Order: sequence, then C-alpha cells, then structure tokens
Amino acid sequence: MQATLPGQISSRQLAMVLNVSERAVQKRARRAGWPRVVKSVQGGNTYLYMVSGLPEEIRATLAARIKPTFAGTAAQSGYTRAKELTAELAAAKQSRRQAKEAGLAAYEKLPDSRKTEAKARLEILRARDAFIQAANLPKKKGTIIFIREYKAGAIKLPKWIEQAVGTRNGIISLSWASLYRWERAFTECGLAGLAGQYEATRTTSIAKHMQDFIRGLLTERPHLGIPTVHQAVEARFAGQEIPSKSAVRRFVKKWRTDNQSLILYTTSFDQWRSNHMIALGKADEPVTRLNQIWEFDSTPGDILLTDGRYNLIGVVDVYSRRAKLHVTPTSKSEAIAALTRRAILDWGVPETAKTDNGSDYVSSHMVRVFESLEIDQMLCRPFHPEDKPHIERFFWTVLHGIVELLPGYIGHSVAERKQIQDRQSFAQRIMKQGEEPVEIKMNSEQFQQICDRWCDAVYHHNTHGGLNGKTPDQMVRGWTQPVRRITDERALDILLSPAPDRNGTRVVGKDGIHVQNGTFIAAELGPHVGKTVFVLLDPIDYGTIYVFLIQPDGSKEFLCRAVDPFRTGHDRAEIASRARAIQDRVMREGRRELKRIAKEAAVDEIGKEILSFREQKRANVHRFPSPSEPYETFAMQEAARAVDDIRKSQLGPVPIDITTEEEQAAAELIDMATVKNDNRPLPATAQEKYEQLEQDLRCGIDLSDADLAWMKRYELWLATGERATQ
Repeated sequence: MQATLPGQISSRQLAMVLNVSERAVQKRARRAGWPRVVKSVQGGNTYLYMVSGLPEEIRATLAARIKPTFAGTAAQSGYTRAKELTAELAAAKQSRRQAKEAGLAAYEKLPDSRKTEAKARLEILRARDAFIQAANLPKKKGTIIFIREYKAGAIKLPKWIEQAVGTRNGIISLSWASLYRWERAFTECGLAGLAGQYEATRTTSIAKHMQDFIRGLLTERPHLGIPTVHQAVEARFAGQEIPSKSAVRRFVKKWRTDNQSLILYTTSFDQWRSNHMIALGKADEPVTRLNQIWEFDSTPGDILLTDGRYNLIGVVDVYSRRAKLHVTPTSKSEAIAALTRRAILDWGVPETAKTDNGSDYVSSHMVRVFESLEIDQMLCRPFHPEDKPHIERFFWTVLHGIVELLPGYIGHSVAERKQIQDRQSFAQRIMKQGEEPVEIKMNSEQFQQICDRWCDAVYHHNTHGGLNGKTPDQMVRGWTQPVRRITDERALDILLSPAPDRNGTRVVGKDGIHVQNGTFIAAELGPHVGKTVFVLLDPIDYGTIYVFLIQPDGSKEFLCRAVDPFRTGHDRAEIASRARAIQDRVMREGRRELKRIAKEAAVDEIGKEILSFREQKRANVHRFPSPSEPYETFAMQEAARAVDDIRKSQLGPVPIDITTEEEQAAAELIDMATVKNDNRPLPATAQEKYEQLEQDLRCGIDLSDADLAWMKRYELWLATGERATQ
C-alpha cells in the first residue's frame, strides 16, 4: 500500500528530508518553478510547496520516509524489498559521491581554460535537466526536444558558456550522444570528467565581430533589407575588409532560418508565446476533483458604463470549467472577496485559489480570507498568463460571446452597423491595459445581470474540448463526492469583512478601541487594556466591529463584538460597569497567581546570589592585553597644553633673559600687587573672594593650586545655578 504524502511541505522540511541546506532547496525551487502556495503566519507570509508538483525522485524520497499502513505477508515482502532497494540506491549514491570527490581533486589541477569548459558543460546539463523537469518528459525524449529547442533559438544560454564550449554558426553542437557522454563522465569522475578540448569553430567569410553587429542590428530592426544591412556594415567598419553583399545576404538568410523562434521571441514575445512556447502537458492534468483549484483574474482594461468605469473579475473552477463574473469599479481586495463569497455560497469551498501577484490578490485582506477559510493560495509567476490558462481562455470566450447580448446588436441602419463593427474589438480592447475603455450603454447593475445570465444559460451548457465534449453543468452533476459548504452565511460575512488600516490591528485603550473616527467598547475588553488586537469591520452595521485576540502563533481567537454607542444607541454606562467588573476579577486572579509564583521562587536572597556568581565568574577570567593605537583629537591636544602649563607652574619659573627696562616694569607691577594685597580687606562673601582672586590674576600674580581649584568650582556652581533658575 502506498504511503500517503502530505499536500504541502515547507523548504525546511524538504531540506531535512533531502539532507541539504534550506537555501539549496529554495534555489532549486526557484530555478525549476516548483508550484507553491502562500500561508499567513505571525510576522508576515510564508510559502509551502505543493508535493504533487515536486519531481518524482523527491516524492519517492518523501514516501520512503513515511511508513505506510499494510497488512498481509505479500505487503510485508514488498515493503521489505523496497527498504533494501532504497539502501542499495543510497550505497550507489555514496559511491558516486566519492568518485566525484576524487574527480574534484583532479579538477583543481587543471588549467583555468579547461575548468571553464567543464563548468560550461555542467551548466548545459543543468539546463537540460530543468527543461525535462518542467515539461514532465522522459529523459531521452526530453533531451532530444531540449536540443531541438536550443538549436531553434528558443533556449538561450549565457555567452560565456558558448565561448567556453565552442560554437558552429553561433550555436553549440549538441546531440543526444554527446549529452549522454557528458552526464556519464560527470557521474563517474565529477567535474574533471567534463574537462575536454575545445571544439574547432568553423570559419566564415564574415568576421566574428561583424557577425555580432549584424545580429544585433537585425534584432533591433528585423525588417531591414540586405542593401541597408550592407551599408551599415560599411559605415561601422570603414577601413576594414568588408564582406560582399552576397556574403551578407547568405549569412542573414541562414541566421534568420536557424533562429526563427529566437527572433520572434525577441521582437514579439506574445506572438512567440502563442506559436512557439512549448506546451507538452495539460494545465489541468493534476486536477481530479471538483473545487480542487479555482483560478482568479481581472481584466486589465476598463468598461465605460453609464454610471462610471468598471472592471471584470472572474473565477473558474478548473475541474468543471464553471465560472462567475463580478462587475466592480476597481479590482480591489473587497471586490475579490465579494466574488469569492458568491462562488462559495453557490459552489462550496475550494481547496486552492490560484491568483497572480497583483497587490489586490496578495493584500493582507485576501491572504487573511483564504487563511481563515483554510484555502491554499497559489501564486502565479509575474507576467506569465500561461500559469492560469483557464481563466484567461474564459475571459476571451465571454468577451467574444457576450457581445451578442448587448443592446443594439442587430442593427438596421448604417450608424448601428458601425456600432456593431466597433464592438467586435471588445475583447481585444478590454484585455489590454492602456487601451481606450469600451463604452456600453447600460449601467453596472444591468451589465452584471447580462454576465450572470450568460454564464448560467450559455457558457455552463456549452461543450468544452478540455472536458472531452462535456459541459460544465454535466461535470458538476456528475460529481458524487461530498462538497465542503458554508452553513452559516453570517459567519462567512464576518470572515470576508474588510479590516481597517494598519493591517487591522489596534491597541485596546482605557476608553475602548478607536476605528475610523469612532470609539468602540465592550465589557470583554476590560482585561485586555494595552494589548494589540485584530479588528474586522461589520460590512452591514456601521456601528459594530469584531475583535480578535492575536495568539503567539499568529492565529486569531474571537474575543467579542464591540459597538460605538454614538452610532448604535447602546448604554455606555452599563457597558463600562460590566467592563470594570470583568477587569477587576481578572486582575485579582492574576495578582494571586503572581504572588504564588513569587513565593515559590524564593527570590529574597537573589541579590546576594547574583553578586557571588558574578564575583566568582570574574575571578576565573584573565584578560590578554588588547592591541592599541594612539588616538588624539584637537580638544585632547589643548588639554595636554593645559597640563604642561600646570607642570611648569609646579616646577617654578624658568630663568629667561630680559632687558633692564623689562625688569624695571615687572618690579613695578609686583610692587603694585603687593600694595593692593596688603591694603585689601578680607572678603566677606564668596563673590568678593572670587573677584579678588580674579583681580590678582589680571595683575599677573601667581595663585596657589588650591585658589585656582576653588575658582573653578565656584564658576561651575554659578553656571549650574543659572541653568536651574532659568
């Protein structure tokens, strides 16, 4: 009996199963385009990979890790052999790994040119493997198709790879045999096995740099004629040997023939996607259940109705192809939620919603809606409409078919026939962004009725080639398994309710919760003042909100329904009294619990314990001297000068040579200072003392260190006192 695999798995879980790093899993997933779904978790969103879309070998490894349930000797025998085979494969893998390690040592001894060649061949093998995996093809068939697509120019390899391996006529010479030989050499010898000799490049009559110029010229201007191309070569490479016009013609003709797909890819991607993009599998191949996958999308263009501009939002159930349309002024998350509500009530709850990466589809509102309803959201790659082909095809069908139901379709005058001709471009204009809006002479309500009636009466009863000739209605009626349905429509409305700004979070204040200029209160909010909660707006009642507690794991638990008394007329005093009573009870219970915990912890002597622990820890630590370097600033230099002055004063005056006149002037100053000091009265206040000392300094009298220190303290005291007074 086969083991049951999970529906989704995280990158961390895959890394543990495959015994590689999580980053390696994520890089491989991005390179191979593994399908993934978005999940809302605390702090943002995370991605889970769909197990059904993983490569076969990874699913086999997952199955080997999950022990299946079985009964009977035969089942036990099969299970035992499978475990033995797994062990044998693991041993063979280990042997190959050892061979690669030995080859890696040999690879390091190679010259750089051969190393580059080996890396280039390995990258080609990786490109081949990614192609086979994405197309879900057998190895040999996938390799042959990969080579064909590369030679046709549909697969582009980096220039350095082509230069390292060598090209003929601008492409690498590849074959099934050569790729098989490379793969076997890499398996047996690692990178060293891929290091060969460069292949000779066939010479042509046109120099390589001129060939590159012609390719670039024709890429930018694909419709240039041969005479113009030849003139451009003459102008660009004047003075060099210019090839003849016939040689240029032959080269351009061959290049256009060999690279037809690549040229179309470069010049008109939409046309290339329609005519050349490989489509070997079926987009709905893994879909086997009703409501397994719903595809959502919006029209890029506008529809100009009598009451304004509108867009169309659509949803398609991939299994049955049934569909719904919603006419909305803009493609916002609230409109997508409204369409989701209609589809869920009519069809049931889907397993997966496939959307693009637009801001309206990955908004916090839609992520919360899908998460609350336990719907996996699968994101398509940007600018890849082929990832959701069913809704894209449905839009073209409805926009081509609905024109017949619009007013005035059957015209009897020249003017009316002109209107009919203008409407034929309805689909082309509405499915392209930036086009002029399509004008329809009806209001949004009438157009919504037309869309609903067309889906129910026409589209759901038309046969589809993808359904083997059945209609969507027949597919739905033929499904006999249970369908998940919402029984409480009001609960669904609450889940789909929009959240206010700030991602719907609010802090419960003493007076309640403030939302959109209103203050909402409830008795249950009392014990949660200061906590952050999640809020939903009631789409029907303007005076009501729904409050949810945010759990540590990011989940939201319903707390209460809060109201704004000014909007609903509730008795604020009664609600406040009940809130205080609940808050007091919760706080008393919490205080008793905290006191019990503190008593059991015995923390009275914790201060002494901390000091003893830190002293013991410090006694066991011996520091090594750390390296240092001199550091000096201008302020530090000035401070050093002040220190030098103090030292000089302590050492006493230094004898200097002065003239007789200078000596006589100094003696007079000293006599004047002595007379002043002898005749001055003792200071009565600190201010008088400071003024006397300051006068002595101006007179050139040296003060003692004690007097200088006192003056400094007095100045600091004055400065501090003035700031305090101010």
